[in-house]
Amino acid sequence: MLGIKLGHDYKSLEQAAVDGVAKGMGAILILVSVGALVGTWIAGGIVPSIIYFGLKVIHPSIFLLATLIICSLTSLATGTSWGSAATAGIAMMGIGHSLGVPAPLVAGAVLSGVYFGDKLSPLSDSVVLASTMSNVDVVEHIKGMLPIILLSYVITSLLFTVVGMQYSGNVSLEQFNLVMEALDNLFNITPLAIVPVVLVLGLLANRKPAFPVISFGALLGLIWAIAFQGMDPVKAMHSAYSPFAITSGIDFIDNILGRGGMESMLGSVAVIIFGLGFGGLLEKVGILEVIASAFEKRINSVGSLTSHTIATAFLANVFGSAMYVSLI
Repeated sequence: MLGIKLGHDYKSLEQAAVDGVAKGMGAILILVSVGALVGTWIAGGIVPSIIYFGLKVIHPSIFLLATLIICSLTSLATGTSWGSAATAGIAMMGIGHSLGVPAPLVAGAVLSGVYFGDKLSPLSDSVVLASTMSNVDVVEHIKGMLPIILLSYVITSLLFTVVGMQYSGNVSLEQFNLVMEALDNLFNITPLAIVPVVLVLGLLANRKPAFPVISFGALLGLIWAIAFQGMDPVKAMHSAYSPFAITSGIDFIDNILGRGGMESMLGSVAVIIFGLGFGGLLEKVGILEVIASAFEKRINSVGSLTSHTIATAFLANVFGSAMYVSLI
C-alpha cells in the first residue's frame, strides 16, 4: 500500500518481492536438504550410533564444554551452522539428555559452537557474502572478527566448564543403561555409521557446494537405512520427507529421534520466504535506504561508525527478516 502510494506499480512491487525471495533461495534449498539429511540419518542409524558411542566416552562434567568444541570444529570444517546443528547438534542433545544435563543448556552450547565455527569458516555463505559485498578479502574479514570472537569463545568455554561441573554426579545409571539398551534394540549400532559423517564433512571441508553435499549425505542415509537397518526402500525414502516414526516407549528417544524430513522444515521455509519477500519490498519502497541514511548522518568517528554499523545490521535483520537482506 505504501509502495503504490509512493508511485510504484503493483507489478514492480511483486517483482521486488520475488527478487527478494530469489536472493535467499540458496539458503532455502540447504534448509530443505538438511531436513532430508536428519530424517535419513536417523532412519539409517547414523545419529543413534553417534549418541550410543558418545554416551560411552563423554563424561557429564565436561559434556557442555565438549559439546561446544565438537560443534565448533564441525561448523568450522563445514562452513554451515545449520548442517552442524542438524548433525552434531542433534547427537549432542541426545547424549546430554541421557547424562541428565538440561536440554536448554545443551542447546546453548550447540548454538554457541555452530555459530562460532560458522563465523570463522572461509566456507560459510554468510562470511563469503559479507566479505564479497564489502570488497574485503575473506581471510582479512575473518582476521577482523577474530579478536572479539576468540574473547567471547574463551569466556563462553569457561562458563560452560563451570556450569558443567554441577552435573558430574547427576547421571542415573538406570536411565543411562535404559537408553543404551533401547538404542541397541531399535537400531543396528555400528561403527560404520561414522562413514557418512566423515564423507559429508570431508566434502564440505574441501569447499564443495553445501546443497549437493548435504543432499548426497541424505542419500547415504537412505543407503545405510536399507543396508544396515534392513528398512524397506520405500519407507527409507519416506524418511527423507516425513519425520522418522519411532515408538520405543521411552519419551526421550521418541522425541529426539522422531524428527527430521523435509516436511519438518516447511514451517521455517515459509517464514524465510515471506521474510525475504518482505525484505525485497522494504528495499524497493526505499524504507531500508531511509533507515540507513538516518544513521549515516550521525557517523563522524570510528566509534560511531562501529556502533551504527552494528545497529544498522541489527535493524536490517529485524525488519528484513533475514541475514541475507541485512548483508546485501
